[in-house]
Formats: sequence, structure tokens, C-alpha cells
Amino acid sequence: MKIRVLVVDLDGTLYATNTFHQFIKYVWIRSMMNFDIILSFQILFLILARLIRIIGHAKLKFYFLSFIANKSYIDKTDFVNSLFVYKRNILASHMQKYNLKVLATAAPETYSRIIAKEQGLDVCIATKNPNSRYHKEYENSKENKKENVLSYLKTKGLHSVDLLITDHVDDLPLIKISKRNIIVNPNMRFEKMLQSLEIDYKVANYG
Repeated sequence: MKIRVLVVDLDGTLYATNTFHQFIKYVWIRSMMNFDIILSFQILFLILARLIRIIGHAKLKFYFLSFIANKSYIDKTDFVNSLFVYKRNILASHMQKYNLKVLATAAPETYSRIIAKEQGLDVCIATKNPNSRYHKEYENSKENKKENVLSYLKTKGLHSVDLLITDHVDDLPLIKISKRNIIVNPNMRFEKMLQSLEIDYKVANYG
């Protein structure tokens, strides 16, 4: 039996929000509630450093996840539950058609795997908690995301993506190799780019 592979993005696709930005807010509020002043100031410092472009988004994520690694008061399941209002019913018509369903996201694995399980997905490929120095392949985004998905598929004897569902141009490396693509709420620039590359796709519009 042929195994059909579905890959879906998280932020802006399964959920109508940037879950990592929501996570930063959630953790900062919890740090204040638990009188963890050091973490509160660390988060504010990271946000300021990002705003004035001292660090990029990937480094912000790296240091943020490093700072919260041993904070037992951060309830990831509670955080995921708090995102309910942003959840989209995108997968309902696709779940029975695919044997292997993968959540592939740049968001942190620490809560993305909970979302993947709740959504009935088989695998979560996300940005892992730091366990070494920062390196450019750290964040599960863009070309890294494509390579991580393909590496996982190879472990299963698979070599292609049958359907990709995403909203973001950062997934262009995956879009190029997927047999079919559904693009969520694309803007005109994104659509023109896909058309210029002669990539076949369908649009899914959500409010």
C-alpha cells in the first residue's frame, strides 16, 4: 500500500496566530505571577534586543527557550488550551486521505507536539529546546525545515510529500518539492511568486 504524506504548518495555518509570540506573552505573565523577576527581565531584554535588531528571530527563540528550560510553573498544556480561539478546522477533509500526517513548524517543539497530538497528527517536526551552542541550522524554518522533513521521511523509506498546507512564503523550499499545495490566505505577492515559479496550488481562505 502506498503511504501518502501530509505535511501541515502551524502558525497562520492550523492556528490563526503566531503561537510563539503568544507563548512569550503567556510565559512573561506566568513569570510575573510567580515573582520570577529574573526571567521577567530576561524576556523583556530579549524583546528589546529583537526590536532594535541586535538579535534575529531565531536567536531570540534560542535564548528564550534556554531561559525557560527548567521553569516547572510553565504549563504547556494550559498554554495550548488558551489558543483555542485561534484554532482552524483545516484538517477535517484531509485526515482520512493520508497515512502519515506531519506537523512541521518553526514553533517550539515543547508545545507544538501537544498540538500535533490533539490534532491527530502522527509526527511533530519543530524547533527543539537548545542543548548546545546556537548555530544557523537551529530553527526548524525555511531550508532547514525542508531538510528535516525529508530526513524524517527517509527514515520511513519515503521520499516525497503528497500534500503541503501552509500560509507562509518561508515554506517555499517545501512547496517546491510537494506534489500538491494548499496555501492559506496568500497575499498577492506570494501568489505572484508561486505563479512565476509555475507552482501548482490551491487557495484556502479563512477569516
